[in-house]
Amino acid sequence: MKKIYCSLVLFLFLLPRMAVTQEETGRRVTDTTQTEINYLDEVDVVGTKVLRTKRDSVSPGLKLRQPLILIPQNIVRISSELLQQQGALELKDAARNSSGVYFSYNSTPFDQSSALQIRGFTGYTTLNGMSRRFSYGASIDDEAVMESVEIVKGPAGFLNATGEPGGSVNIVTKTPDKKIRSATVMGGSFNFYRAAIDIGSAVKDTGFSYRFNAAYQHKDSYLDFIRTDKVVIAPVLQYNFSPRTFVLAEYNFIRGNIKNGAYLAKVRSESEKLKGPVSRNYSAAPGLPDSYAKNETVRLVFHHKFDDHWDITSQSSYLAAPYETWYMTTNGSIVSFDEAGNTERKSSLTMGSGTTWNSQLFANGSFRTGHVAHEIVLGTDFTNSKDSLALHRGVYDFPYSKYTYRNHVNKDSVRETSRLIRIENNTYLRSVYAYDNIRLHKRWLLSLGARYTWYTNKRRNVTAAGPGEWTEFDQKALTPRAGLTFSADPSTSVFFLYDQSFVPQSGMVATQTNPETNEVTASRAVDPQKGNDLELGIKKNWFGSRLSTSLNGFYTVKTNVLVSNLELPGFVKEIGEVTSSGVEVDVLGSITDRLSVSANYTYVHARITEDQDPEQIGKELPQAPQQIFNTWLQYTIPLKHKARIGFSLGQVTQVKRSTSTTHRYIPDFTKVDAGINYATGRYFVRLLADNITGKRYMASGDIFNNYMTGNPEYFYIDGEPFNLQLAAGIRF
Repeated sequence: MKKIYCSLVLFLFLLPRMAVTQEETGRRVTDTTQTEINYLDEVDVVGTKVLRTKRDSVSPGLKLRQPLILIPQNIVRISSELLQQQGALELKDAARNSSGVYFSYNSTPFDQSSALQIRGFTGYTTLNGMSRRFSYGASIDDEAVMESVEIVKGPAGFLNATGEPGGSVNIVTKTPDKKIRSATVMGGSFNFYRAAIDIGSAVKDTGFSYRFNAAYQHKDSYLDFIRTDKVVIAPVLQYNFSPRTFVLAEYNFIRGNIKNGAYLAKVRSESEKLKGPVSRNYSAAPGLPDSYAKNETVRLVFHHKFDDHWDITSQSSYLAAPYETWYMTTNGSIVSFDEAGNTERKSSLTMGSGTTWNSQLFANGSFRTGHVAHEIVLGTDFTNSKDSLALHRGVYDFPYSKYTYRNHVNKDSVRETSRLIRIENNTYLRSVYAYDNIRLHKRWLLSLGARYTWYTNKRRNVTAAGPGEWTEFDQKALTPRAGLTFSADPSTSVFFLYDQSFVPQSGMVATQTNPETNEVTASRAVDPQKGNDLELGIKKNWFGSRLSTSLNGFYTVKTNVLVSNLELPGFVKEIGEVTSSGVEVDVLGSITDRLSVSANYTYVHARITEDQDPEQIGKELPQAPQQIFNTWLQYTIPLKHKARIGFSLGQVTQVKRSTSTTHRYIPDFTKVDAGINYATGRYFVRLLADNITGKRYMASGDIFNNYMTGNPEYFYIDGEPFNLQLAAGIRF
């Protein structure tokens, strides 16, 4: 198996060389005798536009001004054109276009990005470079607002004040650019239908410009009883005082409603896993109140360019992210049965609320000191997040049998609940940072910088006895970054990176005890976790920057991980350590005018390397696939009268995805997708088939012991069965 995947890695990296012979004579290529880097713009071939499936630079929200090939880090920017080609409608659908990215428990139809994972660690999502939720708010997204998706592997102090060392994902929203008038309608399996519009004006040197996106979507789940609706409204208004100065105001509203229960996970024994009807849903109940998730975001941006060397940007945002999730449980957990297949179900209600304020001010500049050129970014961030989580359980039991499968409940009785606990958080982040990209020589670029962060968190629990006392945690950290890029030629670079991440955490460490009574007499708050990341990689642009390839290895260690103090209940020890190492390959772009490719491979070994329990050392981090292999190929044939027809084929493979049980994995899987599309200058029609072989697989899962029987059982979410998506659109 390893030989097979090593061969695939070699194939992906050499694929562009194999296709060189297909290049037409006279096509523009990068001149390796020049010091500048050339990029391919959108061009017309036989009267049809070549879709831009890749980008050569990052968005302004990432604050860096270097082209991707010179940034000493594996960053993949996925265009909206590629997402639309794949029929991607949510952030999780974009994951197939980048190595190292996958999703764990997206346990409800919405709130997907909360389950993001990168290289074995929890991923952190931002919107235009600003924080979304922190702990308990909803995090719902939609393709209608996505201009592109940027996946940053490893720590990124230029983007985040805090975050796990695996990486981050930044959603870039749609703003005024070129004139656009388009409408799309879609339909498909599971009673899916969707309508969306995108209307915008071109940006003027002076005056107003705008962009307006809206969408409505309905879809029934592949699981029985679940029905979802989503509404998206996203207006943007920009005013240019001059070509150098503008202000922008943006509003995004996304709301998803779910009927009859919102839980997707299943629990099955070893003999029952992935068997029986995929639609069987024991957690649903017609009669339950509707569940929902909502994101409401307001963003204000001011940008001024002083001259060709200096500019300044100020942006602020406010996010409100409430949600309510209803479903049926057994004793507050997933529905479980006795040996006769009987149980009693209660309603369960989880209520989350999150509000986040962000404010950023940063400046980009360039200057020279002698023969050395500098490109710097200086900035400061402020974030305040208030969020809460409340857990409610139903008052009444409802007898239930898996064999009769009668899911309806009394709509009045099921609404009666009692609150178990409410957790409240109030978080403040303040940080300053400075990064300098130093051109030492025309072939060498040195990147140096650091961020200093102050973190304050106040939290309390509210129970039936009343609110508890606020507990405050104050932490601060300096996170340095150093990178070195060698440009072998304008289209090839080799990079080395050392970077740190800062992960705040809460808990108390006992510093002094009474030796006779073992009573704690002194304690302190825990220190934050630190993630240390080392990377070495090579990047290559091909065919005038049509296609990019990257190959990199990484070694990441997260220290100061908390473990329970077994001798002193309620206290923790700072002795844990986890390590993630591996190799990533990314191929993205167009090989010829007709053939485009998005392919990537990941090998990750994520495990515990220090713990007070010797049996834990070497244990793999749960939910981390050892290998991921994704491809998406499209071949387009030009036709007469500016028309074209395209054929797509893709697959997703995961191997040895770990669980909480040592050396136990959820089953490996490969799913295959395909599509066909026809487009003219104004119209397009696209048919996509997902999971065309009807593969039954676990999209995510774990293994736990059933509390009723004591036997190990799989806790998992089924991947969607075979389904079709038909889309038609017009530009007018």
